[in-house]
Amino acid sequence: MATNGHQPPNLRVFLSGPAADALAATLGHQPSISMIRDEGEGVSADVTLHVLESSSSEGIAENVLRLREVVDAPLILAAYGKPNGIVETGIAVGAADVLVLPQPAETLLFAIQKAAIANGGTVGKVVMVFSPKGGSGKTALATNLAAATARSGVDTLLVDLDLQFGDSALTLSVSARASIADLAASAGEIDVEKLGAFVTKDARTGLDVLPAPQRPEEADVVGQAELSAILESARGAYGAVVIDTGPLFDGPMLAALDYTDELLLVANPEVTSLKNVRIGLETLERLGFQRDKVSLVANRVGAAGGMGRKEIEEALDAEVAYELPDDSVVPVAVNRAVPVVVSEENSRFSQAIEKLGSSVFAASHVTTKAPRETSQRRFLLRGRR
Repeated sequence: MATNGHQPPNLRVFLSGPAADALAATLGHQPSISMIRDEGEGVSADVTLHVLESSSSEGIAENVLRLREVVDAPLILAAYGKPNGIVETGIAVGAADVLVLPQPAETLLFAIQKAAIANGGTVGKVVMVFSPKGGSGKTALATNLAAATARSGVDTLLVDLDLQFGDSALTLSVSARASIADLAASAGEIDVEKLGAFVTKDARTGLDVLPAPQRPEEADVVGQAELSAILESARGAYGAVVIDTGPLFDGPMLAALDYTDELLLVANPEVTSLKNVRIGLETLERLGFQRDKVSLVANRVGAAGGMGRKEIEEALDAEVAYELPDDSVVPVAVNRAVPVVVSEENSRFSQAIEKLGSSVFAASHVTTKAPRETSQRRFLLRGRR
């Protein structure tokens, strides 16, 4: 997938302090941040990162005062060596976070993203993949879209919201260290840092995965409040969030709609699928979900005996936004637990996924508004509690 125009929300980090160079080397070339070193007046940044050579608190207050004359952004105070009053000093000067160095680049990045979103910073685009008909190829689309996006250099998270029978982790052959139920049941507030401790990384693609629970009964642990906190944290920590769902308008799916920037509605070229998808479109309209945020995906186009694009559009009275071809490499890859975009990069299916992903994540999505829940959705959610 081409990387041009396909970048995560870019956070501007103003680096200062005597050990700034050392920390810049640790962060390396993170695609989701830009490091600023200009100390002229009126610096525009999302986060200020002040880095000290030791944890001595001497002179910190004066340095922070000078910094705030230059840049107005949340402050992260970082220092090498053993803690020596640095935490207390950070609190005293109003730092958003205090880090004792060295730390892995991932930890630094989470701290930066957490501080930025707490200050109303940029957030990633959330894409839901949904079909009201089982066997539509929904999970194959979600996993391959997420894998391709991660491989392009965008920090990407795949969330499996098919809470009873989700198999995204199995499809990717990811040995999950925890599930979304484990995160929801964990003690304390769910934030960006905690989310990072529960996701599992796919070494082949760099994709982070938050799998479904291992047992159906664990689905009840994931309530609306927990899911909201998870998705709020996810879009603050990642440039792209892909949500795989079950084939139902259930509580988790409805709650996730409030965070969804684009919904990919998957239809197969056969009568029963199109019937369910048409009902799905009508239901989304009743729920107050904006029609222009729904993109129809015709899957398995060209399958023997299947309908063509024109027939699908006539049956649904809707335009097909994306086509995925019927390709024999897909079931083979699924059974091997390898994304098609990894095992068969030049296949027709992979090329279609590349095109779809480049379109869906063509530009950074920015918002500072909390999601609004429609009255219809609140009613349906209450009915499922």
